[in-house]
Amino acid sequence: MFLFLATGLALSSCNKNHDAHPQTQTLETKHLTHGSWRLDEIQQNGQTTSTGAGIKDRYSLKFRDDGTYLQIMLGTTTTYNGTWMLMNNNSALHMVDHKGDAMHYKLVSLTASSLRYSFTNKANQAEELVFSAQP
Repeated sequence: MFLFLATGLALSSCNKNHDAHPQTQTLETKHLTHGSWRLDEIQQNGQTTSTGAGIKDRYSLKFRDDGTYLQIMLGTTTTYNGTWMLMNNNSALHMVDHKGDAMHYKLVSLTASSLRYSFTNKANQAEELVFSAQP
């Protein structure tokens, strides 16, 4: 019971912190919120493991200026909503999914045409997701 309450408080305080520090329109934010991003490649430990239509549960992301995002599963068109924010001088992407689970990613690169972020996966391996900008 205590763990459940502590988790709830942590999520609540995360949301309050987000509201207290609204997103500013930096160059990175403008790139991120322009159009949508399609997952095109997955790398593990620097090696490409999946590309294009071969990616299981492939999806696209649409980041909105208000700090929310839409995830669209490409095989089924099922959609999920969540929240996002750039942190640590735009070097980290923090996302909270539709279930309330928080994820923290290292922002590897962000340009008008490409988004790359990395994390340590469940197998304790470095994993990088590569997205392409879509109109």
